[in-house]
Amino acid sequence: MKKLFASLALTAGLLAACGTSDETKQEDQVNKLQEIQDEGVIQIGLEGAFPPFSYHDKSGKLTGFEYEIAEQIAKDLGVKSEFIETKWDSLIAGLDTDKYDFVINNISITDERKEKYDFSIPYMESVAVLAVQKDNTDIQKIEDLKGKKAAQTITSNFAKDAEGLGAEIVPATDLTSSLELVTQGRADGTIHDRVTFLTYLKEQPDAQLKIVEGSSSSSDIGLILNKGNAEFRDKLDEIIKKRSEDGTFAAISEKYFAEDIIKSN
Repeated sequence: MKKLFASLALTAGLLAACGTSDETKQEDQVNKLQEIQDEGVIQIGLEGAFPPFSYHDKSGKLTGFEYEIAEQIAKDLGVKSEFIETKWDSLIAGLDTDKYDFVINNISITDERKEKYDFSIPYMESVAVLAVQKDNTDIQKIEDLKGKKAAQTITSNFAKDAEGLGAEIVPATDLTSSLELVTQGRADGTIHDRVTFLTYLKEQPDAQLKIVEGSSSSSDIGLILNKGNAEFRDKLDEIIKKRSEDGTFAAISEKYFAEDIIKSN
C-alpha cells in the first residue's frame, strides 16, 4: 500500500512539474511585450546594406525607410531601439536564437515562412522587377530572363522569382553586389523591389542599368517574429495600423521614395 501511495505521489508530482513547466513557458511567451518594456530596449534585425530600406549614409550613420519605420515602432512602445545588422542569408535564422525581437527587411509574408514564424500585418507592398545593363538588347521584358543568369541573394524571394522564370542564380550577398555583378557582365540581370531600383537610379544617374518591362511578383511586406508572442504581435499590429492611417508612415515613404507605398490595413 505504501508503495502504491508513493507511486501515486510521484506521478502527481511529475504531472504538477510538467504543468508548471508548460505554464511557465506560456507565460514567458505571453510576457514578451512586458519583457521588452521592462528592459526599455527592443532589438531589431536588419541588413543595413539595402538602400533605401536600411543603409549607412555618407557619415556612416544607419538610416533608411525601414530603419525609420522601426524607430517609430520603438518610440510608440516607449523603448529604445537597438539595431543588429546581419547579412540576409542568416537574417531570419537569427530569430531562432533570439538574436533580436523582430526583423524588418522587406520580407514577404509567405505561407512557407508562416509555418515557422509569425508576421505583423503588412506595412507595404513590394513589386519585384528586373534590372539589366543599359545596352542589353537580349532582354526586353522580364520573361526574357529565361536561360540567363540572375544575380540574387540565394534565400530571397527574388531568387525564387528568378528561378521561376528559368534563370540560373549567380549568388550575391546584397543589393550592391547584385548590381555590381550585372554591371561587370557576370550576370545578365537582377530582380529586386521596384522602388529600390528607382531610388538607386535617382542617386546614381550614371549607372549603366535600366528596368525592363513587367514584374515577376508582388507581395505584402511585414515584420517577422517568433511564434508564441501573441500579445507582442498584436501590439505591433496596433502600431502599424495607427501609423499607416495617420500619415506617419506615408511621410517616411515620401521621404525615401517620393511616393506613398504604405499598405492600407
